Amino acid sequence: MSASVTTERKNGANGWATDTLDKTRSRQRILVVDDDVGSRTALDALLRVDGFETSHAGDGEAALADAARELPDLVLTDLQMPVMDGVTLCQRLHELDRDLPVIIMTAHSDMQSVIDSLRAGAEDYLIKPVLADAVLWCVKRALGRRAAIREQEVVRRALNEQLVLSIIREQEHADAEALQRAQLNALLENLSEGVAIAEPSGRIAMINPAARAMLGFWDEAPSIRALHALEARDLEGRSLEPGQRPLLRALLGGQFTDYEVIRVRPNGEPRRIVTTGTSVKDADGKVTLAIVVFRDVTDQRRLELQRDEHLALISHDLRNPLSTILMALSLLGSAEQQHSAEQQREHPFPLTRRVKLVERAERNARRMGAMLNELTEAMKLASRGFELCCAPCDLRALVAGVVDSLDDARAQRISIETDAACPCIALGDASRLERVIANLLTNALKYSADDAPVIARLAHDGGSVAIEVVDRGIGIAPESVGLLFGRYYRTTAGKAHASGLGLGLYISRLIVEAHGGKVAVSSEVDKGSTFKVTLPSHTG
Repeated sequence: MSASVTTERKNGANGWATDTLDKTRSRQRILVVDDDVGSRTALDALLRVDGFETSHAGDGEAALADAARELPDLVLTDLQMPVMDGVTLCQRLHELDRDLPVIIMTAHSDMQSVIDSLRAGAEDYLIKPVLADAVLWCVKRALGRRAAIREQEVVRRALNEQLVLSIIREQEHADAEALQRAQLNALLENLSEGVAIAEPSGRIAMINPAARAMLGFWDEAPSIRALHALEARDLEGRSLEPGQRPLLRALLGGQFTDYEVIRVRPNGEPRRIVTTGTSVKDADGKVTLAIVVFRDVTDQRRLELQRDEHLALISHDLRNPLSTILMALSLLGSAEQQHSAEQQREHPFPLTRRVKLVERAERNARRMGAMLNELTEAMKLASRGFELCCAPCDLRALVAGVVDSLDDARAQRISIETDAACPCIALGDASRLERVIANLLTNALKYSADDAPVIARLAHDGGSVAIEVVDRGIGIAPESVGLLFGRYYRTTAGKAHASGLGLGLYISRLIVEAHGGKVAVSSEVDKGSTFKVTLPSHTG
């Protein structure tokens, strides 16, 4: 598939990534995969100018052959290609190296394929047409992540080796036992990973604070009997047999890595624990010590589950407008196939209906674009924050500007109320504050009857200025009020009235808090809601 590359570069857009990566990079190689020669050439030139080595392939089979000869540091591939698509290529590349970063390039309307590629293990994706800065930023971020993973793996392996070597030295050099034990304990006490060492007799020779915290023994070191008394299950929820428990597996001479189990703490809390175990044996091959390293991945698994749920939500909400667009285009295509005048007389397709179909397709395309922009901005705000261009802002003028931008039917429903004391002036970024006001007003219109009034009330509140948006709509259930400004959250009643990603109020909260303000809501089901934004007053 052809992919255009915009080579415009913005000063400073990728400064942090460049500074961080250039210190450790020695001509890393990027494999560019695209069936379009022009796209490959443009990406090749862009990456080479930035100091990377590149190779390229026109299809998935050629890319696999290139990677088999010499693994690249990263693969940048088109999604839609003949012979083998980007998702399949990603899966085949991970058979060669499961940690190889793969970035997928795709089109706006192909979000389901993006979701499939992320689930197949893609590191990131780019929306076409791709910008040069976006390409470089994604590439450098992916390479940085891989470097960090490799560093962590080296540290983890070095830790296991150091533990085993330290224990062997303790046995071989009795005169240095006390000093070595002190050094080992000092190291383990400060590790974020849990470590437990057990003897064949069942005595726990050492268990560090991280391991005690993971297993729920905060106050004292547990015995092996206490550890075995903890409920332990596999990932299917089945109770583990004694020989399947990590410490006992290591005591029986087993070696294992990334063995994930569910441990239930004494307080009943289940935790997902990944373990790596090994054993130290004497000259006769008998186990003298068992060593198990614990890593709590409960929060990581929870985030992965949330990610999958969010991807499913986004896929669902984008599919509705896309279906409308495709239906409208299908009807227009059917009309164009009525070539003969006789067919057109028997089955007329008026121009007005064609215009309505085009307008409907355009509205839904704009709606999809707004959803994608909202999703992109939410991700940027959450990860990088944003800069404000602050100046004195007349809040009444901002509200009036938002109302003027609406169609007549909706604008006539809104009335603006202000106190007569003095203008409501805040020091802020006008475009950002206007977005907050637009979100609150459109929500008030959307979730109330077509003829219900909406009030935008401005007032002074001590050393602050406040904007209240009052509607007589469906209201919000008490249990939803505290969750309303969270990312992706939508009430049950809200989902029934309108589509969306649940990001508008989340972005509004981030903007208001960046201005040093607060946003709150009071509501009663079936009677309406009042959203209040409070900002520091500007008195200069």
